[in-house]
Amino acid sequence: MRGAAVANDGSWQATPEAATTVTMHGVGSIGTVFKGVPVAIQRGNTGVRAIKNSLFISQLVREEFILKSFKGCPHILQCYDGQYSEENGKITYNLIMEFAPHGTLETLININNPLPEILVRTYTRMILKGLSYIHHEDIVHCDLKPENILLFPPSSSSQSPSCENFNLKIADFGLAMTKEEKIINDEGCCFPKFRFRGTPYYMSPESVRGVIDTALDVWSLGCLVIEMIIGMPAWWKLETIEEVMFTLAMERKSPEIPNSVSEECGDFLRKCLVVDPRGRWTVDMLLNHPFIILSD
Repeated sequence: MRGAAVANDGSWQATPEAATTVTMHGVGSIGTVFKGVPVAIQRGNTGVRAIKNSLFISQLVREEFILKSFKGCPHILQCYDGQYSEENGKITYNLIMEFAPHGTLETLININNPLPEILVRTYTRMILKGLSYIHHEDIVHCDLKPENILLFPPSSSSQSPSCENFNLKIADFGLAMTKEEKIINDEGCCFPKFRFRGTPYYMSPESVRGVIDTALDVWSLGCLVIEMIIGMPAWWKLETIEEVMFTLAMERKSPEIPNSVSEECGDFLRKCLVVDPRGRWTVDMLLNHPFIILSD
């Protein structure tokens, strides 16, 4: 890609001359993510960054605003800057963010299929800590899934990155719902396409009916934990998205809890996957669950 903003640790430019390497890295909910390497090495500009580029400028600016409210949070992807650029005669927007050198949780699950429960416990605790920051800001992520959990090197520089010690961060807030948007959504004043948010395999029974609250993220977490444990989506027995949606909306069922899990893990999953969102545990409650406390 030519013309995308690329980064150093102090100044960013949205010109083709700014980068020696800009390669596609992934696709987010509202934009394409690229890996950018700055050219001005002589000025100390050696940092690699992720660049999320989109024609949907207002949505990307909104995501930038959300991400910057989590500055310094160790388990949420950090956003450094946002800039306009021109590509093929069209104005686009670029978010300059941390680059995750080790990919996503989805990749880790596929390589180490499945993950051992002791590692699932550790990684679940990291995700819960990130969700705690998010929910305390009255924001619902709405699209928690393995592809949106990024892998970073361990916080201690003395450790070499491995399956056992990655630092996990929540990314892609393109579908997130703020407190103000939730009020509008609850009043039914928004367009139907905005009332339905998320990826079907990780959506909760109430969310497919347009009810969006922090309990949705807790349900998604339960599905994600099952996927880490069995190496397949929680609804792997259902062949189509239509079947998943029908099961959630009409039958109002929870996915099966794997027989192989410990008693603590099974109870944790049952607390996440309560069909009635009013009975579902909150993130802060789950942080004190025995399954999570054992990881300390």
